[in-house]
Amino acid sequence: MTDMDIFEKQAFGKKLGIGHRAAVLVIDFQVGFTSDAKFGGYNINDAIANTVDLLAAAREVNMPVAHVRFIAQQGGFDIGPFGEKVPNLRELTADNPDSAFVTTVAPIAGEYVAEKRHASAFFGTTLSSWIISNNVDTLFIAGCTTSGCVRAAAVDASAYGLRPMVVADCVGDRAQGPHEFALWDLSQKYADIMSLAEVKQYMQTLEMAVAA
Repeated sequence: MTDMDIFEKQAFGKKLGIGHRAAVLVIDFQVGFTSDAKFGGYNINDAIANTVDLLAAAREVNMPVAHVRFIAQQGGFDIGPFGEKVPNLRELTADNPDSAFVTTVAPIAGEYVAEKRHASAFFGTTLSSWIISNNVDTLFIAGCTTSGCVRAAAVDASAYGLRPMVVADCVGDRAQGPHEFALWDLSQKYADIMSLAEVKQYMQTLEMAVAA
């Protein structure tokens, strides 16, 4: 028996399945995360490109969409120990071009937008209120990084009683190892991992239901 077999033995990794109403949550697809010299790396740009398709499919069926990005106060005095662990985050102030949403996946009119000061999209934002007001119980999660802010949001979504669906093609990290392990760990404890193709197929069923 390998050290991972114990998870199956203890009945980890059961499927949650999609609930009655879903929304898309896009996390930290900001300009600075497109550059290896700043906050990016490994597959983040690929995840951004795939999220263009995810957003197009969601908007086609009028699925609620939320965008959350990281913004620090001038000097980074408001992000606490997070800024001590990752000092460069203090540079992501509102007036820094690196803080801007990547244009190809930027919010459009009518979509929820929030700014956060820590990893989770829920911490210090009104995201949970927006989810409740839209009667949402399932989140299709895209963004970066897989092992950081995506993971934190998925864990908090689970804590709020939601069904996190991490879209594997639409999440990225600055290194392969953390990305792959985070997906595995999330799949065992907190979330379902879905491909972009699976999510788009689900959205097509919604479109057909509306047309019927």
